[in-house]
Amino acid sequence: MKQSLFFSMVKYKIFYAFALLLFPLFFSATIIPFEYIDGKIIINVDIKNKKHNFIFDTGALTIISSELKGSLNEKKSNAVFEATDANNSKSRMDLFSTSDLKIDDLKFKNIEFSFADISWMDSRACKKISGIFGANMMNNKVWRIDFKLKKIIVSDKVTESSAESVSINFSEENFTHVPTINVNIRKQNFNVFFDTGAGSGFTLDSKSYQLVKDNNFLIFEGLLSQSLSSISKGERHLDMMEIEINNKALDNQIVDTSSDSRNLVGTRFMENFIIDLDFINKKIILNPIGKSPEYNSLGIAFAAVENHLVIVNKLKVPQLSELNVADKIIKVNNIDVSKINSEKFCEIKELINTSNEITIQNETGKVFKLEKKNILQYLN
Repeated sequence: MKQSLFFSMVKYKIFYAFALLLFPLFFSATIIPFEYIDGKIIINVDIKNKKHNFIFDTGALTIISSELKGSLNEKKSNAVFEATDANNSKSRMDLFSTSDLKIDDLKFKNIEFSFADISWMDSRACKKISGIFGANMMNNKVWRIDFKLKKIIVSDKVTESSAESVSINFSEENFTHVPTINVNIRKQNFNVFFDTGAGSGFTLDSKSYQLVKDNNFLIFEGLLSQSLSSISKGERHLDMMEIEINNKALDNQIVDTSSDSRNLVGTRFMENFIIDLDFINKKIILNPIGKSPEYNSLGIAFAAVENHLVIVNKLKVPQLSELNVADKIIKVNNIDVSKINSEKFCEIKELINTSNEITIQNETGKVFKLEKKNILQYLN
């Protein structure tokens, strides 16, 4: 009996030591569940014991809704932040600091931020958004993003990367701490922002895109993106291109462009990996999960415009040639949407997001059956 107990204890100690080696990240770690909506990671941030929805955004400085002004014991700084958003629009914002932001057991001291009107985000997310959790709040921690489990694990330690993982050194923008990495796209070298606030794959500005484009690509037209102080409209090209990082080929990945956009990589690329954002050693580790790039879409996107459901974005393919940007939709799956408010829009949006096929009717009475598919097949 003593011998059996001794071996059990030895086995337990060996297992415990092995577990310590294998799972260092999970000791003294904070687990943050998130919602994943339209390519945006949304987390809960506590402000004086009240939860608020923030967008987890490595591509930005922390921003808090103007509605919360005066409720954060904020202190105004003498400095002014000059920001350039993803659409290359410039703005000047006053800076403040606060120590009233908290997530679970994580307390953030003297966080610098700006107030802004972000009410337009509510209708896009179909929930109240109170702020942007920016890169300057991620300093000196490791943030593991698991898109499958919809969890962020925050720690002071890093797991060892595997042979399949890709380790990338990053540099930081002054003051904001926004990470930038170096990538090769079709043998051309680019510096890109690692931006969890962007729902794209790799996005290149027009000049950069001209260096790598070929004659086989998809075109979207209409509303391309909306950011803190600007809206981008026009045409966006989308293609699959060979990506290489640190001399490691990542095969073909989604690359697109818009007329006014800085070079960045967003969550449509990141969701194919477990991501370790190591703000201690300034490294990003991509851990493959065996998922290939996909772009599942009906080929059109809707928004509520002046109480009407309107097509605001469309893929230019023959199958959708009879639908146009700005068309008003009066029925979705026989539901009357001729007049629509924000609540009704969110119900329709949920229906569209969870359906593989929908039927719509435009104001001329014409009916269209739309199927959700991986539009990358149109590139073949």
